[in-house]
Amino acid sequence: MKNSSCSGRARGFTLIEVAVALAILAWVMGSALYLVQQYADERIRLREQFYASQVSWNRLLERYQDAEKWTAATQQTSRPTKGVATQGGQEWRWQVEIKKAIGNDLYRYQARVGVQGGDSDRARLFVYLVERN
Repeated sequence: MKNSSCSGRARGFTLIEVAVALAILAWVMGSALYLVQQYADERIRLREQFYASQVSWNRLLERYQDAEKWTAATQQTSRPTKGVATQGGQEWRWQVEIKKAIGNDLYRYQARVGVQGGDSDRARLFVYLVERN
């Protein structure tokens, strides 16, 4: 004998159960896409930070070579204090500020680097050097 309570009822999911499952799936997929976008943005920011730091260090190392007298005197006096450098396929504007510090022949060199055409700096590095006479 058949069970009369199950005979009239169809098996499967109701429309509400399917809608709730789709809503949960959409929420999970949206969260995953948001995290991927954040990862991509952070990766770009870190890449730009790396290249800006490289440009800064290159400028400061030139000044260090000058302070240690590793370069010719004519090359030392002709070093510009601002310019544009290419790093990672991108143009970077840079500027080196030189200020006398406390002490005998002690100078503070600060390199500021940003994206060409932008107004904010991506890297600021400084070093103190003793100028040898």
